Amino acid sequence: MRKKICLPTLYPLNRDLQKTWFVKFYTPAGKLVKLYGKLAWYHTVKEKEAEGRRIIEEVINPGINVQGKKKTDLASLICAQVEYKKPSLEPKSYENYFGIAKAFTLWCRDLTTQNKPVQPAEFAMHLFSKGLHKNTVRNRIIILSGLAKELIKAGKLIANPFADIKIKKVKATSKLPFTSTQVQQIKTILMRDKQLWLASQFMYYLYLRPKELRHLKIGDILFEDKKIILSGLIAKDDDTIIKAIPVPLQPVTAALEVYPANFYIFSKNGLPGATILGRDNLSKRVKAILIGLNFSHRYTFYSFCHTGIKNAAMSGIPIKQLQLQKGHADLKMFDEYLKDLGINDCTQLVTQFPAL
Repeated sequence: MRKKICLPTLYPLNRDLQKTWFVKFYTPAGKLVKLYGKLAWYHTVKEKEAEGRRIIEEVINPGINVQGKKKTDLASLICAQVEYKKPSLEPKSYENYFGIAKAFTLWCRDLTTQNKPVQPAEFAMHLFSKGLHKNTVRNRIIILSGLAKELIKAGKLIANPFADIKIKKVKATSKLPFTSTQVQQIKTILMRDKQLWLASQFMYYLYLRPKELRHLKIGDILFEDKKIILSGLIAKDDDTIIKAIPVPLQPVTAALEVYPANFYIFSKNGLPGATILGRDNLSKRVKAILIGLNFSHRYTFYSFCHTGIKNAAMSGIPIKQLQLQKGHADLKMFDEYLKDLGINDCTQLVTQFPAL
């Protein structure tokens, strides 16, 4: 039996904020359609109802907004361009673009609601007022400017409203390596959680980035060769990297050989498994420990990587070997990295300098 054709309606009818909101209707052919639009962006009944009306108007009059005009406002064009780019973006990049477009859209709509003019150049000041770092604001404006350039190329925009916003880049403050005393403090707690302790050791000895660590599988460990191979799919700059497994870590990796090759090393329930661990799972768990120990924000999960490099450099391991283990393209780049950490290869200068 053919389904009843009905006008688009906003659900839930009781406007329960604990439930998922959507607009539902049936097509003339009787097909059920649910549209969610940007309803998840908003947190009050009034805001969600306004978005619901916008979706309904779009269904009734495609391409026309509630004022009866074509949807050519800057925020809508920016959002549409992000969706157009989605197939060519990495998932994490798309999340970044989507988040920036969302923030800009909400800012524009807030101004429109207050009958204030939308001046994109003031968006940077809005971001600063929220306490965002100068480099973060700069990066967001660069992305918006790039999207605007693409819209100009497509003939959908005449001029770039972000072109004149100039924000000078500030040298980022590096995360710090742990001191030996701090390592002992953290180690005592970490060893109670076998998975966190394993992840910390991988970070310390292999200089892995969080993404690389999370995607690492049992099959990436070359047990006989005592090496780990990172494919271009997970390594930085899409380059395949082979890392040597230092002697202290070899018994730890050898114990993993009993698991299937397709298992992620860091999975649910604290053991290797078929399901990849959540993106920020390890970082958040370590962060909670560091906060509990009253460490500053300059210490993070990635500090284990910095600590490994610092300790190796100070023990006299050649910088070239450390560069290759880290995966940096050349020594110059790695040297800058060491300087950012306050590390230099002066061990022999300090210990063997001839007396006057």
